[in-house]
Amino acid sequence: MMTMRRLIALMLAGAALLVVPRSVHADGFLSPHVGVNFGGDTIDNSVNYGAALGFMGGGAGFEIDANYTPEFFASDTLDVDGKLVTVMGNVLIGGRRGGFSPYFAFGAGLIRTSITVFDDVVDLEAAKNSFGGNLGAGFFAGGGSVSLRADVRYYRAFDFDDGLDLDVIEDTLGFWRGTVGIGLMW
Repeated sequence: MMTMRRLIALMLAGAALLVVPRSVHADGFLSPHVGVNFGGDTIDNSVNYGAALGFMGGGAGFEIDANYTPEFFASDTLDVDGKLVTVMGNVLIGGRRGGFSPYFAFGAGLIRTSITVFDDVVDLEAAKNSFGGNLGAGFFAGGGSVSLRADVRYYRAFDFDDGLDLDVIEDTLGFWRGTVGIGLMW
């Protein structure tokens, strides 16, 4: 199993070898994707679904990225139904360069958690909107109107509290997310 550092190093090395400059122009894109949350405060890896809408020029771009994870929170001792939604505005540094376009991404926005704990006596429920951020790297591969997109990012909520005092998660929320999808370019 590759470590995260090796994966990022491999992505960067591949980007350095495969980048081929081409005429500079801005591309709008819609990128539906599926991925997995892992590490950090996740108990188990959890699948997420989402999409990004944005544009990418020759050197930089911007996107609005939204993701939904139906089963983010888990507990070894409690029956927990925990959902996670992220909506982030991100700056993309790297630009579209034709066949292979690596980028670095960073941004901030909403991390919404919804936790329901089922018990024999009473059900408890809490929802929280937190301000958070993300940082990561990825790439577009393919020069046409449809391309492959993949990235890995670290997400962090800056003011998290699960609202239930049940130790489902600590007072901070941070996790990794890897996604893969298509980029529909125009």
